[in-house]
Amino acid sequence: MGPTAEASDESLFAAYCGGDMAAFEALFRRYQGPLGRHLDRMLNDRATAEEVVVETFARLHAHRERFRAGAAVRPWVYSIARNLARKRYRHERLVRWSPLEVAELRATPAPSTAPAEVARRVAAALAALPAPQREACSLRLFGELTLEEIASVTGASLGTVKSRLFYGQRRLRELLADMNPGSADTG
Repeated sequence: MGPTAEASDESLFAAYCGGDMAAFEALFRRYQGPLGRHLDRMLNDRATAEEVVVETFARLHAHRERFRAGAAVRPWVYSIARNLARKRYRHERLVRWSPLEVAELRATPAPSTAPAEVARRVAAALAALPAPQREACSLRLFGELTLEEIASVTGASLGTVKSRLFYGQRRLRELLADMNPGSADTG
């Protein structure tokens, strides 16, 4: 019987370790979108993010024997991806934060309801956050990780994760306040 959409990550990974390549493909398909979106936000480069997703699963395959039975798969996948993205950042300097992006974001005269414009504005607001806050917010929003999983992926304490999310989300609300007509500028 092949892998199903209802199968847990852990059962798919166990099946894969037992020789079921369809289970590995199901895991890849499950993570390709959310992990790719998270990495795109972290690296600010869609093509590189896609490469890192593929490289993440190549590492997952190469080091499958290191996985602790009974552990959660999702934090492990995101940890591998995080380490690969950080390596790319250090060696290739792909991520370049520009203060101009924040100025452009604030200078946008009227909010647009076009989905592409909303996505551009959210991406610019995320890029304006300090890296630890950007990573925590991206993992929460795009990876849909729990606070505990974010702590596991980043190696930060649960309190630090909560703090990063609090300040990151507060800053995002400030940067995107004009997109929500009912919000007040607390600037």
